[in-house]
Amino acid sequence: MRFLLPIILTCLCGSLSAKERLVLLAGGLNKRDTSTQVQSTVNKIDGAKVLQITPKSIAIEFDPAEVTEASLTKTLTASGLTITGQKAFFKIKGLVCSSCSNVLTSLLAKEKGVIYVNSISHLNGQADISFDPKETTQTKIEAAVNATRYQVVKTLPPKSPF
Repeated sequence: MRFLLPIILTCLCGSLSAKERLVLLAGGLNKRDTSTQVQSTVNKIDGAKVLQITPKSIAIEFDPAEVTEASLTKTLTASGLTITGQKAFFKIKGLVCSSCSNVLTSLLAKEKGVIYVNSISHLNGQADISFDPKETTQTKIEAAVNATRYQVVKTLPPKSPF
């Protein structure tokens, strides 16, 4: 038992690190060489790994204790990737019908920096929004939602870029 305790503690502590996910919209990922190079670049960064690459986006899981979102973006840009936006996912309270979803979609589409409101569903209370990180932040979009009669319950980690 004395020998198992360090192993158990290592496993438990390792699973406690809070991983975050980042979905970036980017051009040029439809070329196989570019996708392979980008994946290799990200996977060389301590605390980061590529979850999925599509022709228009890249999903990355990272440990904020080891690497920042800004340094990931900088590294990807330096490797030749053109980042055109970022995605945010929210759980929203108060969406009771399709009109609620439509109203919130219209309001958020007018917010500075919002590229596109991909979906807002009253059925599951989830929102998927693409934005330009140079013009706005996920926090500002959340504040815009909270300024309405709807409320962000929590920010959701993306399961995939779509």
